[in-house]
Amino acid sequence: MAARGNHSRRGSGGGAAAIKIILLLCVVLVMVAAGSTLFSGRESPVAESAAPVTPTPPAEPVDNLVTSPDTQPSAPALTPNAEPSPHPSADAPRPPAGTAAAVGADIAVPASGAVDDGYFADAVFVGNSRTQGLQMYGGVTGTTFWTKVGLTVSSAATDRFVVLNNQWLTVSEALAQASYNKVYIMLGMNELGWVYESVYKDDYGKLIDVIQSTHPDATIYVQSIIPVSHWKETSDSDNGTYTNANVIRLQTVLVELCKEKGVNYVNVAEVMQDTDGCLFPEATQDGTHLTAEYCKIWMDYLRTHTVQ
Repeated sequence: MAARGNHSRRGSGGGAAAIKIILLLCVVLVMVAAGSTLFSGRESPVAESAAPVTPTPPAEPVDNLVTSPDTQPSAPALTPNAEPSPHPSADAPRPPAGTAAAVGADIAVPASGAVDDGYFADAVFVGNSRTQGLQMYGGVTGTTFWTKVGLTVSSAATDRFVVLNNQWLTVSEALAQASYNKVYIMLGMNELGWVYESVYKDDYGKLIDVIQSTHPDATIYVQSIIPVSHWKETSDSDNGTYTNANVIRLQTVLVELCKEKGVNYVNVAEVMQDTDGCLFPEATQDGTHLTAEYCKIWMDYLRTHTVQ
């Protein structure tokens, strides 16, 4: 009996040892698996720290890019087969008869050697929004400009828009206080709808009288009215006001006035019109006002048409 008891205890102890070995193997397997997970976890931060890739935005369409300082409304585009007008030059041939430039061509200041901008340092320019364009884009510096949108030969004598000596003055009042050796005038676009061209001539004459009385030694340059584009004069939006027929009508009495007053007539229109007498289509975006390029052409014309 005693022998059986001892055998039983030995068998029970062997089973416990086997269980311990199995448990130990399980622990080892768990540790191996955990070590593998920890190892792979040390690699993941490297991938997360990589800089994110930013997608490249699509290129902006060319049509949306700003290519010109001009902000004037656009006129209808030229037809695809239209040829660009030849670049005007100071020695252009005589303008076609019946056009704005043909009026007064016989008395106009002829082409001369180009002067530098110093010539205009003692000059004053009087005009409407077209002359404002010349001031902004013509490229001349150190010159005085008295301009106002909508200015006419009548309102030049009544509207106080000239700032001089800390005062708001009319053109006539300013001329009485200032001193200039040259006076350039361009007025007429806002008067195209006037019924009586004689009123235009009389009021323009009064302005010239003031200049001659306040500046008896100054050189006076009366500039021709620049024509309007074909699109402008054939549109119905202005009730037939802005037409080249009206330009010629006022230009005719303006030339007569220059002859009577003995002042210089500068035929700017001859480098602004096509063979039909219309303002070059590429010279304007609204049919009346000039683009920056043509304001420079205008100023170049004045530089090469002076009284020597």
